[in-house]
Amino acid sequence: MPSDEFRILIVGRTNVGKSTLFNRLTRSRDAITFDRHGVTRDARESVIDIYGKEAILIDSPGMFDYAEYNNDVSLLAAISKKLEELVDSADLILFVLDGITGITEYDRDIANFIRKTGKKVIVAINKSERKDSEYSYVSATEFGFSEVYRISAEHGIGIDVLLEAILEDMPELLEGDPEPSNENDDDIRLAIIGRPNVGKSTMINAILGMEKQLVADYAGLTRESAEFTFNYADRIIRLVDTAGIRRKSRVFDILEKISVSNARKSYRNADAVILMVDATTLESGKIDKQDLGLAADILKHGKALVIAFNKVDMTPYNPDDHPQFLRRHFGSSLSQLKDVPFLFVSALNRENIEEMLNTIISIYDRQKIKIKTSDLNEWLRGVSKSGLMQGSSVRCRLKYITQVGVLPPKFLIFVTNGDNMRIDHKRFIINNFRDTFDVRETPVEIIFREVDRNHHPRPESLRI
Repeated sequence: MPSDEFRILIVGRTNVGKSTLFNRLTRSRDAITFDRHGVTRDARESVIDIYGKEAILIDSPGMFDYAEYNNDVSLLAAISKKLEELVDSADLILFVLDGITGITEYDRDIANFIRKTGKKVIVAINKSERKDSEYSYVSATEFGFSEVYRISAEHGIGIDVLLEAILEDMPELLEGDPEPSNENDDDIRLAIIGRPNVGKSTMINAILGMEKQLVADYAGLTRESAEFTFNYADRIIRLVDTAGIRRKSRVFDILEKISVSNARKSYRNADAVILMVDATTLESGKIDKQDLGLAADILKHGKALVIAFNKVDMTPYNPDDHPQFLRRHFGSSLSQLKDVPFLFVSALNRENIEEMLNTIISIYDRQKIKIKTSDLNEWLRGVSKSGLMQGSSVRCRLKYITQVGVLPPKFLIFVTNGDNMRIDHKRFIINNFRDTFDVRETPVEIIFREVDRNHHPRPESLRI
């Protein structure tokens, strides 16, 4: 594990729920939990994702509760040494207290110990689903730590707010040049999907320049997803051909059901997707609802998307056409599709194949955009001063923004009085963001989080 990973150490006396919290944050059952003291003797580590940022979470043995180790001198010495090493290596300490039993002398010993380390400490009062935990919350203020949160690791109460507090203390995800890097992870897993008989296998053959896939003029020939690796424009592309996807109401054969299920898994696990549509079906001036549904699902999963209208050689359009009726139909049917790139291609005649690949690579690269926090907040200040956000009826305020992920780009905006934010406010913010940072054609996720006036998460938590 790289040494520069952000390390979060869970500490506390025995049986306060440290391992339950570890399991909750890691979404696993790696740590054994049992209602008995001293179950955890060894430290456990796991990589967790906090809104797109990775950190190492460490579950530690109970501290200072000597009686629970039967005063075994050698065991105590080993545990104490391990704890000192863990605390020394940690960037952030999660100090867990039991909200039901209240504050004990062991808790005070631990508080004194970790205070002397100078490490950043967040206090989590566990088992706070019960009303009698209020006393523990008030008592915890005696320790002098600035952040105290009430949670229930078992029931998941307050976990989101706790994660947001941790996120604020983590280093910036992205610094320096915002352009994508040229590393080995630039390999692209590209899925080609569509309804049966739109020419997916013919397209695979056109891309590879060889007859790798069997092609015939009837639906359902491809039963299993097939993967091919090739080099294009100094990139390694892993090309996935999938079974045709029909409406569920029209799928009766169990084998086809399995094939369609595998096809959906393939594009949801891909980095980028080409949705193929039969251009000869556009005579009505509309796109089939199933194609629109597939496109929406692809964007929902944050994938780079290009819509390729195949068989242009059998239509009155030429490969350079971009009919306005299609763009209008995209916008009126599903607003999130209005900026998705589309082009006419012919897999059979190999027309516009390179443009299609270049477009999907460009969108994929834009999904790795990295924007400095200073640039983001300069933009946010400008948006806050706009006429729409300064209106007399606007009671919400934009406080701070940070990027928390890529592929797709993901951003967290902290707001006050977020319940008063109207849908037109959110649309304005998102559209302005897309225009400012040139991410019109790629999926972008913006999360709005409620904070108090001092930019502290609420309502489940209170800053002491």
